Amino acid sequence: MRFLLFLLMVPFLASGQYATIRGVAPLAIGQEIQLRVYDDPVSGKERVLAKQIVDVDGSFELKPIVNDKVQYAILQVGQNCADFYMEREKDLELSFVPPAKDPTKPEAFYERHFYVPKILGGKSAKLNDQIIAFNDTIDRFLEAIYPMLKQRKSPAFVAEKVAGFEKSVQEKFRGSERFVQDYIKYSIAGVEQTFLTGRDKLYGKYLKDVKYQFNNPAFTDFLLQFYQGEVYKMAMVNKHEECKKLLDGKEAFAKMDEMLGVQEPMLEDVSVRRLVLIAGMDELFGQKDFEDEKLITALKHFGMLSSNSYLGNAARHVAAKHETLTKGTLAPDIVFMSADGTEKKLSDLFGSYVFLELTDATNGYSNRETNVIPNLKDEFKFIRFVTICVGNSEKEMLDLKSKMNIDWGLGRIELSSRALQDYQIKSLPLFFIIDPQGKFYAIPAKDPTKGAQQELMSLNEKLKAKSKRGVGR
Repeated sequence: MRFLLFLLMVPFLASGQYATIRGVAPLAIGQEIQLRVYDDPVSGKERVLAKQIVDVDGSFELKPIVNDKVQYAILQVGQNCADFYMEREKDLELSFVPPAKDPTKPEAFYERHFYVPKILGGKSAKLNDQIIAFNDTIDRFLEAIYPMLKQRKSPAFVAEKVAGFEKSVQEKFRGSERFVQDYIKYSIAGVEQTFLTGRDKLYGKYLKDVKYQFNNPAFTDFLLQFYQGEVYKMAMVNKHEECKKLLDGKEAFAKMDEMLGVQEPMLEDVSVRRLVLIAGMDELFGQKDFEDEKLITALKHFGMLSSNSYLGNAARHVAAKHETLTKGTLAPDIVFMSADGTEKKLSDLFGSYVFLELTDATNGYSNRETNVIPNLKDEFKFIRFVTICVGNSEKEMLDLKSKMNIDWGLGRIELSSRALQDYQIKSLPLFFIIDPQGKFYAIPAKDPTKGAQQELMSLNEKLKAKSKRGVGR
């Protein structure tokens, strides 16, 4: 029996192939460092492969199990990130030290502050060096060609420039690893698709009779862009009534999959067609005549039955996104530390309409939006405003309070707060309007500088009209 148990465990142990990631993060001693990967190519949802506390000497070592031959990975400490490609059974050493800031360039806010990792050594250093070099090369090319595009140069002229660029990078990266070559190929395909015409030509060159690579972001980005709009065209134009009826049945996803294959013969590969359908259904939420609940049910049903983990995860994650953050659903509570040092809850403000701002106190772009809130607050007395700083220190929050003369609700949450997941915070600032019952009225709400006034004015008029109807009864 013991011998049989050993035999059963051998395949399982053999499938656990590590890629040791070690390095130094001298500015993060005592902090948690996480290695994250994408769970699927549609939703962009990440999962933690490995994590640990950075040692007192600033060192770390992570041993994640890598399922794909090559995986895009993110190493994160707080808001600082290094992204790279890790390979199965190949060790990698990184130094996790942010670059010096360029005072001549504005600092835009992103969910996390990415910087290129400095490769210290390891077998897979070559792979990342080549991709980093290519990304720099294509950025320079796009910067150079952009003025020509503004001058409305002919497609033939643009095609000539793209062909010349393609030839030069093929020569420069000749002999590079297969993953790198495909990454380059489909990055250029994305440029062609954006600036040039010829759908049949693109299909023949990049998608016909090729091996699909869902683990290569450049390929997946090109693929989803190529078929973007196909599901919308089917559901909203060509087969509108049929799709509405299908969503009432249990086999809605399967039937729409078949219908999509008939509409677009190029989508002959089942896995690709279903990936496109999942991404397309994501765009149908909130559309007239389609009930979000039925779309959620169809995606969840497919997600439970699919044997393809990428597709199953994508369907479940898209469903979960719309299940938790849709108009009319309960707004997740946020526990935050207020400016006076006491712990408070967002739900304490329910009972009135709430305009919620999630922001970064240290970023100029975010500050510009916060600066408009006093005008909104003076105009719309029926709204309770609250600003919650994400990942900022107490001092940074209080500095914002002083700079903006904040006399409305103010607080802060740590990056470890569940609210980052509940509110799917990918970038800041974010705005939400919550009704007196604690349900979402607008997701997301308009930015203060880009339409929040009109949005709140419309809400105000609706409330006035409702009040008049009530008086006449």
